[in-house]
Amino acid sequence: MQRNIVTIKNNLIVLFKLKASILTIAFGLVVFKSEPLISHEMWLDTTTFRQAVGGEFQISLKNGQMFEGIELSYFKNRFSEFYYVNDNQKFNIDSRMGDVPAAVLSFNNNGLITGVYVSTKSTITYKSMDKFADFATEKGENWVIGTHFDYKFPEVNFREDYYRFSKILIGIGDAKGADQNMGLKHELIALNNPYIISPSDEFSVQLLFNGQPQNNRKITIFERKSDKTVDVRTAFTDSHGICKFTVTQGNEYLVDNVILELNKNSKNDAYWTSYWAALTFKASNESE
Repeated sequence: MQRNIVTIKNNLIVLFKLKASILTIAFGLVVFKSEPLISHEMWLDTTTFRQAVGGEFQISLKNGQMFEGIELSYFKNRFSEFYYVNDNQKFNIDSRMGDVPAAVLSFNNNGLITGVYVSTKSTITYKSMDKFADFATEKGENWVIGTHFDYKFPEVNFREDYYRFSKILIGIGDAKGADQNMGLKHELIALNNPYIISPSDEFSVQLLFNGQPQNNRKITIFERKSDKTVDVRTAFTDSHGICKFTVTQGNEYLVDNVILELNKNSKNDAYWTSYWAALTFKASNESE
C-alpha cells in the first residue's frame, strides 16, 4: 500500500512538472507575440562549462535577449536534431517530453564536448514593416528591406520562417580536443579550444552557410561576466568567414549570426526565411 502511495505521488509530481513546462512555453509564446522575434536569440546553456570526468552536467535550451532568457522544455516537435560530439563520435541525446533542462549528461572520459541543437521550422507574423526592418538592420541584413519593397511584398501581416542552429562547448577533465564542422546548414565553428586558450590569445570562429565561408557577415558577441552583467559587441567576418575577438578568462560567451533568404515562391505569405547560428562557451583554462 505504501509503495502504491509513493508511485501515485511521484506520478503527480511528474504531471505537475509537465504542466508547469507547458505553461512556461505558453508564456514564451506570449512574449513572442507582444515582442516579435527581434533580438530574441536561442542558445544552449549550462551551469557547468567545465566538469570533472564522471560528473553530471546540464544542457539547457534558452530563448531571450542579452544572454538572459527563459529555459525551454524538451518537446520533440521543436527538435530536428539534438546530440553531442566527442573525439569524432556522435551521440544522440534522448530526452523525455517536458524535461527541464533539456538534457542531463555525464561523460567518463577527458575531452571537449560539442553539444548541438537544430530546430524544426517555426514561423513568425510581422504586424508592421518597422519591426522587420529593425530586426534586419540589427543583424546586418539591411539589403532585405529594399528587396522587400522592390518585390512589392505586403508591409503588414507578412510572415517569416526561421530555423535555429545552436552549439555549446563543454570541457570534461583536461578538456582537450577541438570543435569541428558538424555539417549544419548554418554554423559557427570555434577555431580555438576555449578551455586551453591562454589569457592573451584571440578567439576565432568561422561562419559557414551551406558549407561555404561567409564574408563580411555581422557577428554579435554577448559576454556574460561573473556578476551576470552582459556586454555586447559586434565584428565582421573576413574573406575566409573568420571572425576574431578577445576573450576574458572566467567570462561566458554567446556568439550569434543571422542570415536571411528571400522566398520568391512563398507559401502562406512567408516571404523570408532566417537562419540563426549560435555558439556558447566559457573562456576558462582551469577546471571547475
